[in-house]
Amino acid sequence: MSGLAILHHLLALLAAALAIVAAGVSLQAPAWPTAFASPAPAPRCIGRSVLDIQPFHDGQRFAHAVSAAVLRDGRLRAVWYGGPKELSPHVKLWTAIFDGTQWSAAQPIVGPAEVSAGTGRYVRKLGNPIIYRDAAGELVIVFSGIAFGGWPGVSLKIIRSTDEGETWSPARNLTTTAIFNLGTNVRGPAIPAAGNVTLVPTSHEFLRTFPEVVLLNGRGRVVGKRRIGVSFGGFQPFVTVLDEHRAIAFMRVHRGFILSAKTGDAAASWTDPAPTTSPTRNTPVVATPIGDQLFMVSSQLDRTRARWSLILAMSADQGQSWRNIFAQQFGDSPLALPKYPWLSIGSDGLFHLLFTYVRDDDSTQLMHARISRDWIAEHGGPACP
Repeated sequence: MSGLAILHHLLALLAAALAIVAAGVSLQAPAWPTAFASPAPAPRCIGRSVLDIQPFHDGQRFAHAVSAAVLRDGRLRAVWYGGPKELSPHVKLWTAIFDGTQWSAAQPIVGPAEVSAGTGRYVRKLGNPIIYRDAAGELVIVFSGIAFGGWPGVSLKIIRSTDEGETWSPARNLTTTAIFNLGTNVRGPAIPAAGNVTLVPTSHEFLRTFPEVVLLNGRGRVVGKRRIGVSFGGFQPFVTVLDEHRAIAFMRVHRGFILSAKTGDAAASWTDPAPTTSPTRNTPVVATPIGDQLFMVSSQLDRTRARWSLILAMSADQGQSWRNIFAQQFGDSPLALPKYPWLSIGSDGLFHLLFTYVRDDDSTQLMHARISRDWIAEHGGPACP
């Protein structure tokens, strides 16, 4: 028997073993939640038009994948990963707070050595943190850790805070796969669901790439997961909740355009991902409902000028087609790229958009845009109620 035939047999045996493990896990898993928690309403108009875009962090050569959560006192806490360069062993998770007027200095949260000590497993590199508030009211960060190689060797870690992010618990592993717990990455916002559980959109990136939703119980343990569609569906899903049962997931595709999939049963099942008309290519997007339309932030390439722009767009047909209401270029090089948007609704009644700006020399700058519902209405969005 040839070496290739032996390899095929071994892979078949591995697939059979994983199917048995998955079946066992499914039998032990709790019931999938019957509904999402009620989605937060879109901000109301505040009586003035606001679109203000400013840098808020430029202290490292590389800073990326920023996310944010609103604190109990109304301030905004952002987290990201940063260091000399991406996938460097010197990268740490960082945080800063916006008090409504200015940002605090960045402070480190955790590095690879502390994550290794907390999880009991060697971790060399960190990446992609998302921060959210769980049903118990604690702040939680789920983030990526890599022991060797690049992104296919990623696994998820979790830390918690009972004091609004001033201190954090030791890191713990999230077990999401049977293959040495490898291949699960995170980027999109977590979704609270009925029954005090949380749904975390993830990507499987080991051997084959596809999007999933992982179910965490109130203790932050993985108790189930659902694949978004049964066919290839891209990665880095951002899930936009429409009501207690319906949601749309938007997925990034390598060398392709954004895909979308829909659920009508709180992420228990999904339609197969299908192309949208958004010209966004190979970068993640974020979308949120405003009235009966969707508001999306993305990056798009003007092929005529070979320049990337930050794009704000609206959809009146649940994301199948889009019309741009704003575009802004950053830099004068094809390498200058705004990407990885994160959208929060602040206590001040504004949308707070955070994103990475990759400059011409491949260094990065974290950006903060404040956007009022009034401005969106003035530029073709739904009218102010």
